[in-house]
Amino acid sequence: MGDDELKTPGLDTHFFRLVATFEAAAMQQLGKIAHPMTGDVELDLDGARDSIDMLDMLRRKSEGNLNKDEARLLEHVLYQLRMNYLETSREQGSGADAPDAEKTDAGEDAGEDDPASGDAETPNAADGAEPEVGA
Repeated sequence: MGDDELKTPGLDTHFFRLVATFEAAAMQQLGKIAHPMTGDVELDLDGARDSIDMLDMLRRKSEGNLNKDEARLLEHVLYQLRMNYLETSREQGSGADAPDAEKTDAGEDAGEDDPASGDAETPNAADGAEPEVGA
């Protein structure tokens, strides 16, 4: 498979399913959708943050290798999940910041080699939820 095949228009089915899996997990963890097996609505902000962080890691690691449709899908899903996370955390009174590339548990790839991680094109910067610098 050549480079041209990797960047053809449209969505790769496996890529779409991977993104959709993490999106559904995060929405379930945010209490926005019911668990598919039990029908229960559960809230797990830490789990939601992990799911969102996994998608952000995928965005960082695949930068430059996605076609426009795939990149647009990933950015849209991340934006929507971050907005839902902020809404839910505010409703719960936790005051947690939206998950982003700058905040990771172990500090691995915390945006160090990704100069675009804090620019105006990322969802956090565009929605005013930009992380505090120097805090």
